[in-house]
Amino acid sequence: MDEPLAWKNGRELPFSQLALPVWDLGVVAGASITEMARTYHHQTFRLSQHLQRLQTSCTKLGFETPFSVHDVAAAAQRLVLHNTAFIDEKDDLGIVVFVTAGANRTYLGTKNLPGGTTAVHTFRLPLELWHSAAEEGVRLTIPKRRQVSECSLPVNHKTRNRLHWWLADQEADASESGSRALLLDSSGLITETSTACFFAVIDGTIVTPCGQVLDSMSRRMVQEAAADCGLRCEQRDMFAEEIPAMEEAFLSSTPSGLLRVRSIDRNVIGAEGSRTVMSDLLECWKKMTGLNPRHQILTRDSPPATAD
Repeated sequence: MDEPLAWKNGRELPFSQLALPVWDLGVVAGASITEMARTYHHQTFRLSQHLQRLQTSCTKLGFETPFSVHDVAAAAQRLVLHNTAFIDEKDDLGIVVFVTAGANRTYLGTKNLPGGTTAVHTFRLPLELWHSAAEEGVRLTIPKRRQVSECSLPVNHKTRNRLHWWLADQEADASESGSRALLLDSSGLITETSTACFFAVIDGTIVTPCGQVLDSMSRRMVQEAAADCGLRCEQRDMFAEEIPAMEEAFLSSTPSGLLRVRSIDRNVIGAEGSRTVMSDLLECWKKMTGLNPRHQILTRDSPPATAD
């Protein structure tokens, strides 16, 4: 096979052939639960924890799949083994797993409906995409759009229904070109960004929002790293009014690790050049994964060359 492989409903196929039918509720309604893991040095990292969270979300939200965590994990491991041949040794893979809710009856009528889709695919992590953020910090803007209420969408589960985040990022970019949205909830509490958890250091304590946010794997890693470093870390309500008191702020996500927040609504956060809590956390991150993700990003500032 001269291209990466994917896995769909128990069958391996070329990645270029992985597709959803237009009647799948994952397409029609965005009714899909997903996970994204990654490799470090071409080895899967905490894949089982991601898949356990996927299974929990499927159970809680009423999604059905005939495939066990073991089935999906075995498929992902086979794909990683095959697909790493298509990336540079300095690169790593993102691993995406998703389960859709099934078929849309309006499109298919009264006949027996097909079940949902369970799929796994990988992609080269676009490390060059985060180079500027890793070097200069991320600029955040608080848009008018608010986080979806838990009464409407269970944001603590990782789903594909993310239109509000996309719209918020568009609004942020229109307000300050190149910035990303930091969403508040209806009460004015800080929540998260479209792709990452938010952390701030206030009075020497690492603080992260506790409500209406994803139950994030990368947040768990930050909490573990903080404990290993002897740093205080707590989850609590965070108000936008606390932004001037933030000594430091950063984001965490599975693909990019930790990225410093440079500013919020054009207000600079922290002092340049000083040693930061994030630096200490990255050292602990390296102990856990064998790799400092920020260093990996900064040494990969352009995509690898491809043969003509």
